[in-house]
Amino acid sequence: MDGTLNELQKQLPFLPGHTFDLNRNIDNKRKSHAFDYCNGVPVFREEAPGIGGELLRGQNESKLKTSAEMYPHANNMGESVPAWVAFDRKVLRFYAYFQEAVHEKREEQYRVRKVNIYFYLEDDTVHVSEPKTPNSGIPQGTLIRRHRIPKADSPKGQHYTINDFNVDREVTFYARTFKIVGCDQFTRDFLVALDIAVPKNGEFPKDQYELYRNELLSRMKATRPCPPKTSLKKFLENDRRVLRFYCVWDDTNSVFGDVRHMIVHYYLSDDTIEIIESIPANSGRESNTQFLGRCRLPKRPHVRVNHYVNGGGAELENPEGYYKDSDLSIGSVLHFYGRPFVICDCDGFTRQYYAEKYGLENFDPIRIEDYEEPDPAAALSREVAASFVNRAPVAQLLPDEAPKKDFKQMMMYDGVCLRFSAVLETEKQIDKDRKFVISFYLADDTIAVFEPHQRNSGIIGGKFLEKGKIRKPDGTTYYGTSDFYVGARLVFHRHPFVITNADEYTVKYMSAHPEYFPQAAREIAA
Repeated sequence: MDGTLNELQKQLPFLPGHTFDLNRNIDNKRKSHAFDYCNGVPVFREEAPGIGGELLRGQNESKLKTSAEMYPHANNMGESVPAWVAFDRKVLRFYAYFQEAVHEKREEQYRVRKVNIYFYLEDDTVHVSEPKTPNSGIPQGTLIRRHRIPKADSPKGQHYTINDFNVDREVTFYARTFKIVGCDQFTRDFLVALDIAVPKNGEFPKDQYELYRNELLSRMKATRPCPPKTSLKKFLENDRRVLRFYCVWDDTNSVFGDVRHMIVHYYLSDDTIEIIESIPANSGRESNTQFLGRCRLPKRPHVRVNHYVNGGGAELENPEGYYKDSDLSIGSVLHFYGRPFVICDCDGFTRQYYAEKYGLENFDPIRIEDYEEPDPAAALSREVAASFVNRAPVAQLLPDEAPKKDFKQMMMYDGVCLRFSAVLETEKQIDKDRKFVISFYLADDTIAVFEPHQRNSGIIGGKFLEKGKIRKPDGTTYYGTSDFYVGARLVFHRHPFVITNADEYTVKYMSAHPEYFPQAAREIAA
């Protein structure tokens, strides 16, 4: 029977699963399961034996040790919590170095390379990283990626645990020896809690070539270093953040000046200032509200002459610098190119900015009415309104009825216009050469003055006086037909005119109607 089985065994192919030992007598034929429970948590057992509890090929009888099993009291969350939960995000950091030989170089024989060794408590993995040095020429960064590192002197495949790391110790990772010189405070406190004595942190050995290189770099530094340019960072942090102040400029000392309301915008991104004028409706000013374009505003600028190679030049110098946000506050007086601006108020964002940065709490506004003088026209309107409310005889200020028109005169002299040439009676040389045309309309006794265009005169001609009735200097009567003749002196709104000539139609018309133009008729007859 045994011979038959041996012959049968020889006939089977030599493949996995087709060979078996017929002489073995195994009572336990169960296969070990790799999935098990540890402290109530499902885990995977890598060291599970084969069928019948026998060890597999290459499997060691001794169990690999982990840091969590060596120090079970380090887990403060209870025995039922696994290590990857209890030690999550808990990493020990050690400062170490290793020496690297340098061949065929006279300046240095070896190089000291500093590294950080990270030990992850949850799974005993190790990560080695080298901080990057500028212009070192060495590929730096991660030297050994995170994983369990086996010990070289352990035939059973034991990996590094927490007992292998401490200050003043040496560890060998893949034939490279690292000397640990220190650790951080968290690592020190954790090891002391495990009753492990931790020596004091040491220092890295001095690298002679590094000292030589630092000396060369110190010689290359500028004797007058430029300040760091933080314009981009400042722009990204303060973009679209604008401080707004409401100011008053008292310009009453100048001709036709008054109190003007201004809005000052301060841009935090580049310390520029923009001034916009608040123009009220029907004020008579231009509609352009921009008073000063966006720019850096100097406190007290003055011109300094610099001598260049090809001649002189002017350069703007600001010994006191430019306006900053610290110079702006309610009640302060700012001199913008010789114009005093009084800050009276600011908006809500500006108040919040100064409260957070400078800790200011008082933002009481200043009354703008204190800088404004009483307007006579406004006072008169208020008096008229008050008298109207009190039923005072305000009706006398208004005409009882519309002015009457002489329709008979309008029908008889419709379209009749007399034109005279005149000049200004003045001592100003610029006005002596100016010529005017005075038009007198007989239909309603209205007068219009036109100034013809003259080349190279420097004066823009055109309509000088709008058509309308004009009072005489006495203020009682209006100009009429008897006032117009060659040589007459007429005063139109404080502008003295002297009639020098008349056109042919006007001369004939005045000659035909001497009753209306007595002075003109006598001059024509003479």
